[in-house]
Amino acid sequence: MNNSIAISPNERKERLIETWQLYLIITVVTIIISFAFQKFIMTRDVYYTLYGKQMEDYRIDEYFNMAKRIQLWGYLVTPLFIWLRIAFVAFLIQLPLMIKYIEIPFKQIFRITAFAFLILISVDVFRFFYLYFLHAGSITAESLTYTPFAITNILNKENYSDMAFAFLNKINMFEFLWVYVIYRGLHKTGKIEKIDALLVSMGVWAGILILTFASSLFLQTMT
Repeated sequence: MNNSIAISPNERKERLIETWQLYLIITVVTIIISFAFQKFIMTRDVYYTLYGKQMEDYRIDEYFNMAKRIQLWGYLVTPLFIWLRIAFVAFLIQLPLMIKYIEIPFKQIFRITAFAFLILISVDVFRFFYLYFLHAGSITAESLTYTPFAITNILNKENYSDMAFAFLNKINMFEFLWVYVIYRGLHKTGKIEKIDALLVSMGVWAGILILTFASSLFLQTMT
């Protein structure tokens, strides 16, 4: 009789990090980045540089102080905002899977989306260090929207409309990495073919992009 213990190939592998731990890391890092931006980048001098030609000094001070108060409330709602953001993207990913009768648990898709969210955080980290080494007087509205490894870094903004330039700014290495992480995560579930995983990840990326710009156009018409 064989006394060896058989291990089922379907047995759940031990995770290096649980989903709740990943979510906690994302939340803490996001708060740290937000605090660092407020402390070292968005200083009073930068506010004077950005709004000195549009507002009086006392109004700039009021605006700066109000932004600091809002930032404190922002720290409190950050955990909820992050959860809603990840959950919303996870829902967008699961929707086409449900249409094709591909059953992947929502918590599994949430975990995949959370890992992809780390890519978006890394953009803010790169942007922080880029701005940190700039002189306060040289920080402009354009530099605040700087995206590393984006196609817009080699283009002349004057040749494009604001909307077109913002769209082109989304063509960057980090967006491609986001798509790849979603694609890889879906395929590794073993429940979806490579081509379908790629189509879903690219389709969701395109859908989010369209939704973002549609929202921006709507807000512009309301102002």
